[in-house]
Amino acid sequence: MYLNKSEFLYMAKFPSKEWAEEFCRALNESAEYRSAATRWEGDIIFLVTNTPSQLGVGEKSAMKLYLKHGYCHGVEVYTGESISQADAPYILEADYKTWLDVISGKLQPIPAMVLGKIKVKKGSFATLAQYASAALAMIKVAQKVGIE
Repeated sequence: MYLNKSEFLYMAKFPSKEWAEEFCRALNESAEYRSAATRWEGDIIFLVTNTPSQLGVGEKSAMKLYLKHGYCHGVEVYTGESISQADAPYILEADYKTWLDVISGKLQPIPAMVLGKIKVKKGSFATLAQYASAALAMIKVAQKVGIE
């Protein structure tokens, strides 16, 4: 698969701490996300597996977002052995390619969960499904982060 320069830079940024911090900042700037997630309370970990070695974060990494009432109140990134310390009320796990497909809009998060491409490792799928509009707003924000 051929990657142009902007795609390579985009891939190199995800799932770094810098990408997670930019995602948090962009969520806070999104009126659509704020409106869709106004009733949401619960930190989320996005666990990434099968990460390409050239990204230098190890085979697995985890991004924890502190989310409450439509705002991101911070992030933590876990790699290597520190992943075992990562905990949140909601943990979603998928491989690197699946997360890229979600961020690019090729794959929607709720159907991906139903198909088992994204595994709900902790938390309630039923609760997450109630916030599908917030998940879609998050994807729009992630796409903006990926493009910059």
